[in-house]
Amino acid sequence: PNDYININLPPISLLFENAKQGATYESSIVSEQIQKSLLKKEKKSWLNFLSLRGSYQYGMYGYETSYTDVYTPVFFNYTTSAQNSYSIGAGLSIPLDALFDLNGRIKRQKLNVRYAELEKEIKFEETKKEIIELYVTALAQLNSLKQRAEYVTLANAQYEIVEKDFTNGVVDSGVLSVEKERQSKAIESYENNRSELNKSLMILEIITHTSIIK
Repeated sequence: PNDYININLPPISLLFENAKQGATYESSIVSEQIQKSLLKKEKKSWLNFLSLRGSYQYGMYGYETSYTDVYTPVFFNYTTSAQNSYSIGAGLSIPLDALFDLNGRIKRQKLNVRYAELEKEIKFEETKKEIIELYVTALAQLNSLKQRAEYVTLANAQYEIVEKDFTNGVVDSGVLSVEKERQSKAIESYENNRSELNKSLMILEIITHTSIIK
C-alpha cells in the first residue's frame, strides 16, 4: 500500500512537455513539415516553364578513299581521326493557366501550412485537457486512498481486539462477525480505490511518456 500512498505526481508542466513525444503530437509535426515542403515546391514551380537540353558525342571516325586515272592504277587510302561534338540548348514554355494561377497556388499552400499548424495546436490542447483531467482525478484518488488506508489499519486493529475478546469469552460470535464484515468492507473499498488510481496513473503514463508508478 505504501508504494501507492507515497507516490508524488510530477509537475504538470513536465507532463505537458513529455506528451510531445507521443505519436499524436509527432504526426502533427510531420503533417506540418509536409505542407511546408510543398510550399517551397510551389514557390519554385516557375522553373517548370524552363527546359534545358544538351548532348555530347565522341568517337573515332574512319575515311576510305580511292583514286585512279588513265595513267594511274587504282590505289586506296584509309585514315582515322578522333572527333567530338556537343550541343546545348534551352527552351521556354509558359502555359497561361499555370502562369496566372502561380500566386494563387502559393497562397493556397500557405493556408494549408497554417491549417496544419492550427491542427497541431488543437490536438495538443486536447491532449493537455486530457492530462489535466487525469491529473486532478489521480490527486483526488491519492488523497482518498490515504484515508481508506487509515480505515483499513483501524479496522484491522479493531478486529484483532474483538477477536481476542471473543477468544476470552468477553464477546459473542455476533460481535466478531460484525467486526469482520467491517474489516472486509474497509479492505474492499481500499482495493477498489487503488485499482481506479492505478488505472488513472497508467493512462497518464501512456499519454505523457512519463514513468510515475515505481
